[in-house]
Amino acid sequence: MLLRLALSLPRDAATVPVSRRILNSALAAIGVEDTCRADICLALAEACANVIMHARTGEVYDVIVRAESDECVIEVVDTGIGSPVTDLPVVPPDHDSESGRGLMIIRAMTDAAHLGISPAGGLAIRMVKYLVWRADAPARRAV
Repeated sequence: MLLRLALSLPRDAATVPVSRRILNSALAAIGVEDTCRADICLALAEACANVIMHARTGEVYDVIVRAESDECVIEVVDTGIGSPVTDLPVVPPDHDSESGRGLMIIRAMTDAAHLGISPAGGLAIRMVKYLVWRADAPARRAV
C-alpha cells in the first residue's frame, strides 16, 4: 500500500495543526502505531513552524508525504529564498535560548533528516521515519 499526500499551504501558523492532523489521520487509517505517528507529527509540526518563522519570502509552503512499506518520507519545502544551511545542527542551543530547538527535535524524532535547497530555490527539509505498524494495520494486510 502506498500513501501519498501533497499539501500546499499558506505560510500561516494556523496551518501547522492542520497539516499535523491530516497526516496523523492518514497514518492512523493505514495502521501506523500511535507512538510512531506522534514522532512523525511532532517532526512535521517543527518543520512547518520553521518555515512560518524563518522563510524570508514566499506566501506558501508545501508538505509532501510518501508512506510505503516500512518508511515514511516527509518533505517540507518553502517557496522563498533558500538559506545557506545544508545540515542539521548536532549541538543544542544554550539552555536559556528562546529558540533553536526545532531542528534538534526533528533530528531526535526521525531516523534521518537533511536540509537542502529546493529546485525552486527555497529551503527544503527531507525527513525519514521507519514505520511501526499496529498488529491490525490495513496496510500490512494489503501486502
